[in-house]
Amino acid sequence: MPANTPSATDRLATKQSNDSPSSFQTDGRRERGNRNKAAVVAALLDLYAQGEIQPPAARIAEIAKVSERSVFRYFDDMEDLSAFAVELQWSRVKNLYEDLVSDGNFSERLAAIVEQRLHLYDKVESVYQVAVLAARKNTVVASALKKRRSILRHQTMKQFAQELDNHPDSANARRILDFTLSLENVDYLKSAMGLSSAKSSETLHAAVSILFRLAH
Repeated sequence: MPANTPSATDRLATKQSNDSPSSFQTDGRRERGNRNKAAVVAALLDLYAQGEIQPPAARIAEIAKVSERSVFRYFDDMEDLSAFAVELQWSRVKNLYEDLVSDGNFSERLAAIVEQRLHLYDKVESVYQVAVLAARKNTVVASALKKRRSILRHQTMKQFAQELDNHPDSANARRILDFTLSLENVDYLKSAMGLSSAKSSETLHAAVSILFRLAH
């Protein structure tokens, strides 16, 4: 038997050690800690969805059914917790970035991207608004927000590559198109102007159609 190969006795001793009460206790504490951490994050996301943009730790602990001290056992501070929650929610809607019909005629491609942006906004509205505020002080959130904007911008340019290439003022058209189909603009239409999803869709369709119609 090679010198480094553990004997059957050694393996049995190791198994018994791993099966000891202290091992089970450690696993139990770890599992309970993971559940409590998930409960804290879920509570914060629920509060965001209810419009509480900056809830105190005590409020989060109340919803999560943990002690206030537990909130800071899993996160360094409120900014750390907020950054984790925002990133988690963005990761949950990753498929919405990928599920975009990019073929068809102009009207079909426009309809697909407008539907995608409105659906995406509806899924991340509360977290998006928190992210915009938090990005001013939290570099992690700022980086995540910048990354998402870049993904959407790239999609937008690809969706209308043919029309942009043929536009007489392509540089300005790209900037206008980027803003028009951004989550910032969707947020303005729905939050500031109070438009329904149907009216927001109608407005976005009109804005993009006019942009390219005026080029001819």
